[in-house]
Amino acid sequence: METWTAPSPAPTRWWVLGMRGELDLHAVRHLHEPLRGLIQARGPWLALDLSEVRFIDTTGVGLLVRLAHHLRGREGDLALIAPGGQVLRILRWTNLTRLFRVLDTADALADLATDCPPRLGRAT
Repeated sequence: METWTAPSPAPTRWWVLGMRGELDLHAVRHLHEPLRGLIQARGPWLALDLSEVRFIDTTGVGLLVRLAHHLRGREGDLALIAPGGQVLRILRWTNLTRLFRVLDTADALADLATDCPPRLGRAT
């Protein structure tokens, strides 16, 4: 898994982290600490560019859910930019597209309202 940070396309509180490769058990093990450090330094409004992630497993899905919970606990949020192929299918099949702000492009970050993010809790 390769990662890189990119500037937001417009002035916004969001920052973009790009990912390339597979978001699986091996990658998640190596992402935990760097992600925490980046969030500490850059803030809790994270947009993950998943356009170049070709595979995600349950460990990767778990990371996204935990990351969203962590960011929202810090008054921030998580957006997913351009998930495609297998990644988008998994998010749809697991109904997780309701929990994340899923965007077609990073340009859409400028249009995001700062309203309440989707809930991570159980449906009642």
